[in-house]
Amino acid sequence: MAKIKDTDYLFSTALVRSVEKNMLSHERVGKMIDARTIEDALKVLYDCEYGNAKEQVAPRDFEKLLEEEHKKTYDFIMSIAPELNNFKMFLYTYDYHNLKVIMKAEFLGIEATQSLVDTGTIDVKMLKYAVKERDFTVLTENMRNALNEVIDNFPKNKDPQIIDIVFDKYCYDEMFKSAEELNNQFIIDYLKILIDTINIKTFVRLKKMGKSWDFFSKVFIVGGKIPQKSFVSSYDEPFEKFSEDLAAFGFGDVFLEGTDDLKETGKFTTLEKLCDNKIIEHIKTAKFISYGIEPLVGYLIAKENEIKSARIIMAGKLAGIPSELIRGRLRETYV
Repeated sequence: MAKIKDTDYLFSTALVRSVEKNMLSHERVGKMIDARTIEDALKVLYDCEYGNAKEQVAPRDFEKLLEEEHKKTYDFIMSIAPELNNFKMFLYTYDYHNLKVIMKAEFLGIEATQSLVDTGTIDVKMLKYAVKERDFTVLTENMRNALNEVIDNFPKNKDPQIIDIVFDKYCYDEMFKSAEELNNQFIIDYLKILIDTINIKTFVRLKKMGKSWDFFSKVFIVGGKIPQKSFVSSYDEPFEKFSEDLAAFGFGDVFLEGTDDLKETGKFTTLEKLCDNKIIEHIKTAKFISYGIEPLVGYLIAKENEIKSARIIMAGKLAGIPSELIRGRLRETYV
């Protein structure tokens, strides 16, 4: 992976700062939530220059607009980044998502067309060809290993969860290796927080499902700050007890508030929101860095969070959910 200087990002950082003004601020989010109609809520997104300016979508088709904005964001970063390879790690999740979809479609005997995304590092058509022909030369080593493991194991147990477990394991391993090779502490810390939040949410969901600790051990993702033994040793403990242990890793209050709400409502909404807010809390520090890779990474991750919030608002407006309930589900904003 290329080793370049922070000063090489002077121009691209300036460009990112210039488009941050179009992001969904706290005020704009409030305007969307309080909009009288879904058309008015959608207009806020267009005012923020969402999607393709030449073509507008009907309110019920807002998902198409969000997909366009997602791709536009990644295309923008890739067009201004001094070294593209330094950003590949943020695209791997889409490659692995596509591989999951393609493999599940193969095992079910259907065509893999729905749910595929074209934001990854490898063209979707190339991925489909690679899997169909078992020609993995265009794939990374981790992708090849993941495919071989899935192809070997799935026919033995027919459990679709195996596909997700294997691909997730190799995906985050590949992302973390890339971050360590780049040796940027901001990105390494981001991935650690991301992996910790995934493990926390998985831990809670599996406990609620009555799954055993050994199953959790299979899906645990390595790379976070919270060690596997902390989860396993607390598997039979009350959530309140585990929240005390998580305080040392900065997740005590998040876990306690999230699981308290889960007990009261039966929903994971608060835990998921608070976990996302921990990620936003970290990436917000990129706004105080004058130049370097951090502002570009911060913007990229912040836009993903923003699009998630826009989806929550638009889906809520479409379903007629009260404004206060929508507001309670939203993540922190970046700007």
